[in-house]
Amino acid sequence: MTTFIKKKVEIEDEGVSMTFRPGQFKRAPFSLREKNIYLLGLRASGKTTVGRALARALDCACVDTDAMVVEAAGRSIEAIVAGEGWDGFRRLESEALARAAALPGKVVATGGGIVLDPANRDLMYRTGVSFYLAADAALLVGRLARDPNAAQRPALTPLELHDEVAAVMSEREPLYMASMDHMLQAHRSVEELVDDILVALGLKDWDFSEKERVLDRY
Repeated sequence: MTTFIKKKVEIEDEGVSMTFRPGQFKRAPFSLREKNIYLLGLRASGKTTVGRALARALDCACVDTDAMVVEAAGRSIEAIVAGEGWDGFRRLESEALARAAALPGKVVATGGGIVLDPANRDLMYRTGVSFYLAADAALLVGRLARDPNAAQRPALTPLELHDEVAAVMSEREPLYMASMDHMLQAHRSVEELVDDILVALGLKDWDFSEKERVLDRY
């Protein structure tokens, strides 16, 4: 088990591991004309909010795969899951991602479970640069408690909220880590996160006099 995961939430599964593609962190220079920007992370990590702010900064489109699923199905995520189960939702989610990935030049805020499908992970790797908004369990629980939005965020398990977040984090965090090109700290302000992304993409110079931010960045 990685120290990174263990310090965020206690996990009983000592077999949790992460794998990385050879050369994953040596990517070609970023260009919106050729690639998309994918935002990964658990629900309530801020993907949609950061995505919209980033799209404004880059003057490009922002799409949300959850919103795309709801629009295409004409039903809420809660209704889709109730009628077709999570497998049915995941199928629609993969179809939404394929549509979003078909053309470059946009910010894509992905659903929290998008990384569960290896084909989705491969598609994002081939068509864009991925940022993982890493968050502690306490931050996510607090945000979800303040804004549960059950129609958009139906429960993933029968567990209590904190236990569910911990369980889902233990399952998905290795996949986020293996899929990402860059990590972001979700507790930072939206403005700081947008700044971090622009710097990581080489679209903005970093002010190295801000030593505290440099240390906190990854």
